[in-house]
Amino acid sequence: MRLLIAGGGTGGHLYPGIAVAKAWLQSGPENSVLFVGTERGIESRVLPKEALPLETISAAGLFGKSFLQKLKAAFMLIRGIFQSMGIVGRFNPSVVLGVGGYASAPAVVASWLRRRPIVLMEQNAMPGAANRLLSRLADRVAVCLPGGAGYFSPGKVVETGLPLRDEIEAGIERTESSWEGPLRVLVFGGSQGARAINTAVAEALDHLGEEAGNFRFVHQTGEEDLERMRGAYERTGVEGEVLPFLYDMANRYRWAHLAVARSGAMTVGEVTAMGLPVLLVPLPSATHGHQEMNARHLAETGAARMILQSDLNGVSLANFLLEMSGDRSRLVEMSRRAHDAMRGNATRRVAKLCRKTAQAA
Repeated sequence: MRLLIAGGGTGGHLYPGIAVAKAWLQSGPENSVLFVGTERGIESRVLPKEALPLETISAAGLFGKSFLQKLKAAFMLIRGIFQSMGIVGRFNPSVVLGVGGYASAPAVVASWLRRRPIVLMEQNAMPGAANRLLSRLADRVAVCLPGGAGYFSPGKVVETGLPLRDEIEAGIERTESSWEGPLRVLVFGGSQGARAINTAVAEALDHLGEEAGNFRFVHQTGEEDLERMRGAYERTGVEGEVLPFLYDMANRYRWAHLAVARSGAMTVGEVTAMGLPVLLVPLPSATHGHQEMNARHLAETGAARMILQSDLNGVSLANFLLEMSGDRSRLVEMSRRAHDAMRGNATRRVAKLCRKTAQAA
């Protein structure tokens, strides 16, 4: 059977699709997968490393843009639909999985025009605009976080949990001794980094004072802030590995005692699976406030803390880090609650849903 996966743009859209793709391929030698995305999205960098095929199309976001930008995006959407019609015709998918984001729209619309069965995957507690519109064309909608189901037709919804890569879904057993030593902090802000988080960390390093030697950082900054943040660690003498992008996230999660991160769906799902306590800083500009909804969901379980970007600064972040370093029992409890909140086997549930949808067509 042939699975076409439409969308990408960000890691939160792409990586759950990669997890499903690998499960699909592992289920039989007769199965094949093709991704459809854009050259600008993260998929163009990540999929070659994963040895997964990608065809690119024209696409751009419509929401939150000026009139001229919307006009250009509409033209790109129409062009992308025609490009996708050709791809769907050549690949002849048994089923199409839309993983969200503006990059998914042309291929999903083209698949509907070519009468292919469609499954959408909604990773967030607050669904994105693309999936809300495209759900009218879909046969099924896989909802990954509680709260998302109410935005779609009840007859189409299947609550699956969030698909995760095998090495992350396997998790880690954190022993009592694993919480000892300098506090190991993993900082990341999505595939492009997060300037507000980077700035708060740079300021917080100055406020750690005599305790600075009790911290170790791994910090994913994005390309634009790389040299600025390397300079901040060098200036303060705090030990930190500073990189523009992290590919080996499973090992980084295993290394860390604590994360400071945005609250995209992938981050929420992965830190939960890895039992990693986290301070979540929702992206204020996220469409329909979905990152804040994600963060509140995890914070309510006790597995995370949430701080709004407007309240984040060097002092507030340093105080939080010092609190966690001084009371490791809080981290242990947050880790336990994260494990309790984890819902496993989501990848196989989504792959099975795609297969059943194809067979029913």
